[in-house]
Amino acid sequence: MPQKEIAEIVRSYDIPAGPISTALNSVADASGVRIVYDSRLTRSYRTRGVSGSHSLAAALSEVLSGTGLSYELSPNGKSVLIVLAQAGDTRNDASAGGATPLPTIDIGSEPNRPTSRPGSGAGSQGPGDRHTGYNAVRAPSTLKTDTPLLKTPIAVEVVTRQTMDDQQAISVNDALLSNVSGVTQGISGIELFKVRGFYNTVGNVYKNGLMEYRLRNLDTTNLQAIEVLKGPAAMLFGRGEPGGIINLVVKRPLETPYYSLQQQVKSFGGTRTTLDATGPLNDEKSVLYRFNGEFYSTDSYRNFVTDRNLFIAPTITIRPVEQFKMNIDFEYQNKTYVDDYPTFPAIGGAPANIPVSRYLGEPSIMKSTPNHFERKRIAYDATYEFLPGWSLTNRLSYYHIDTNNENLSILGINQATGVMNRVVNFLPGYGEDSFGANVDLKGRFTTGPIEHSVLFGYDYFGTYLPVNITYFFSPISTINIYAPTYWLPENPYRGTASYGAAGQKWTGVYGQDMLSFFDDSVHVLLGGRYDWTETGSNKIGTSDYAARASYVNVYSNAFSPRVGVVYQPLPWLSLFGDFTQSFGANNGTTQNLAPLAPQKGEQYEAGVKAELLDKRLSLTMAYFDIVKSNVPYTDPTNTRNTLLIGKARSQGFEFDLTGRIDDNWSVIANYTHDDVRTVEGSPSYNPLTLITTQLAVTGKKLAGSPRNYGNLWIKYDADGAFRGLGLGAGVSVSESYLGDNANSFVVPGYAIVNGMISYTTQIAGLTVTGQLNVKNIGDARYFPASYDRYTIQTGTPRTFLGSLRVEF
Repeated sequence: MPQKEIAEIVRSYDIPAGPISTALNSVADASGVRIVYDSRLTRSYRTRGVSGSHSLAAALSEVLSGTGLSYELSPNGKSVLIVLAQAGDTRNDASAGGATPLPTIDIGSEPNRPTSRPGSGAGSQGPGDRHTGYNAVRAPSTLKTDTPLLKTPIAVEVVTRQTMDDQQAISVNDALLSNVSGVTQGISGIELFKVRGFYNTVGNVYKNGLMEYRLRNLDTTNLQAIEVLKGPAAMLFGRGEPGGIINLVVKRPLETPYYSLQQQVKSFGGTRTTLDATGPLNDEKSVLYRFNGEFYSTDSYRNFVTDRNLFIAPTITIRPVEQFKMNIDFEYQNKTYVDDYPTFPAIGGAPANIPVSRYLGEPSIMKSTPNHFERKRIAYDATYEFLPGWSLTNRLSYYHIDTNNENLSILGINQATGVMNRVVNFLPGYGEDSFGANVDLKGRFTTGPIEHSVLFGYDYFGTYLPVNITYFFSPISTINIYAPTYWLPENPYRGTASYGAAGQKWTGVYGQDMLSFFDDSVHVLLGGRYDWTETGSNKIGTSDYAARASYVNVYSNAFSPRVGVVYQPLPWLSLFGDFTQSFGANNGTTQNLAPLAPQKGEQYEAGVKAELLDKRLSLTMAYFDIVKSNVPYTDPTNTRNTLLIGKARSQGFEFDLTGRIDDNWSVIANYTHDDVRTVEGSPSYNPLTLITTQLAVTGKKLAGSPRNYGNLWIKYDADGAFRGLGLGAGVSVSESYLGDNANSFVVPGYAIVNGMISYTTQIAGLTVTGQLNVKNIGDARYFPASYDRYTIQTGTPRTFLGSLRVEF
């Protein structure tokens, strides 16, 4: 076929702004031609991207626009040589006349490597594969395809590595709560987050697309990004809460050697040392490694609380051929800490007027037998592209946790005197195992004027807590919250021993098709999933034998559909809407061992997405209406029985603006309006005892659900004489909210102001960055979450975090 015909074949392209080398590889993949270029010179160029149906000539011209590069098509039409235009030539046209070929040619993608500094230029790549601008146009781990977010009928937000570094976010909690709309803190002994008003009692956190059941003590050390998929995610991930899921994306090895050593110090005696090292293990760069490690030691604003954490996470990438790639992840975590479960009571109609630093646990128990947590994890993901545009991906994860812990519960409090009755839940030690795996087949094909992007998959998850779990529910001495007395002799073993076990298995098959037509301006997503679940637990815990004999499995199954539509009237603007349902098997049975009906969720969503300022700034606005049915709660008249709430509803609006305004200014802005309440509650209740029974009653707000809250973060990267200087400031605001299901007290609203200053320079060939962050500058007293009248999360007072990072 002649050159001219090859260059004029029209194909669909969807290439975001970014490094020129990445864009050229995407053009090659889409067009089937071989593109040859010098990676040493292309490394300094970026492209604004190209979207829509274009000829090869037009696509290359768009990608190369403004770079001073042109191209030359080979005589056989099977390869393209990128050339450097001479002065005075017309750049980026289809001809190569007067152009000078680049010197020594490399084929393939540009290696990831450090460039000038974080914050240099719009969307530039910084050391360690960090990118400025806070913006992400794709979320392949969460959506399981590489479809741009602008073309998906699902609200997805991404917290980037640069965001975490600029804000010195040590925990996932720190990274999420101020950077994504619709996400608030949950309260539990494990890591929980509310998304759009709902959170799962076992967690809604995934890692690289696989469930991390009962995950806790989450850290950002080895994370590249945190993705939040809003609304029911059952179609792709199976059982879960209808509010959404959180997916942790692990750092991947880089082809170019990179090393980072960071030392942080913080208020309350905190120190944190982190190491990040990566590079190739052979000359061919077919085997790469990355090692992330952390040692963290801190006390707390809360009396008696301490935390010591060791975390190491090596990763290996194997790519023997271009079509196959495997990542193998290892993680080891060893954490010793004094429990700080959010025990803080309400007095009258508000949180108690006592210092947030006051510890209401018993240090004679908590300090002498601190909690210990040890986790070992191994996982892999492997992708094989067996045909152009078609690939098979397999993921697997296994982890084992050994832990011993104790936490405090409140049995009651005298509202007049402040004397509180306490009980300790003491677990001398137990282990748990979890295993997850899935297989995804995805590909692209065309039928007439319709382009299809299809996904078919199977997944499995299993977890088990053995029957020999023994725990003690032991009453201890009372404490006066206004004048506490500590170090009284206590015996955490004096309570009656209880034995328990639990296990779950989830299996699902799913498929979806994204249909694109009308010149790639309309996209229709059709998908569905069928789940089978097995949930087991014991009903009698008086002995090991009784626990085994009373172990009961409950079986459920359900179909979860998703339908979505996207219309792009302009290449940078899309209107979207979707309908989806979710499925969640309820744990346990009634007192008569009858299985509980499964939880179900249903969402209607509509909104607008836009990519502004040459795709540097992303905007998402969404209206959502979620109804969740069959929510379980303990029968207040019989603690051995479980009842179901009829329905709870979350209805609201979200706004997210994330990215880079120009070469100097970056922004994260979000706002949430969400009304979360019971719409069909307990049919019978006594108003006089509602505070103690905490029944869900029709019309009442669910606990800890502010109606309006939002965040703003702005960063300035200086140029000129002050190049290397970074300044950032932000504010988080929340209105007051009701603290329990009985709506018996109000948690006051708050505004938290944060700030940062950093300076990056080169010293002896090393990139050195000094940084200072101040969180809660005004030292506001606030309460970010609440569960009931005894369980209110206190906010951290003013905190200073200093950092010195060396990179090379």
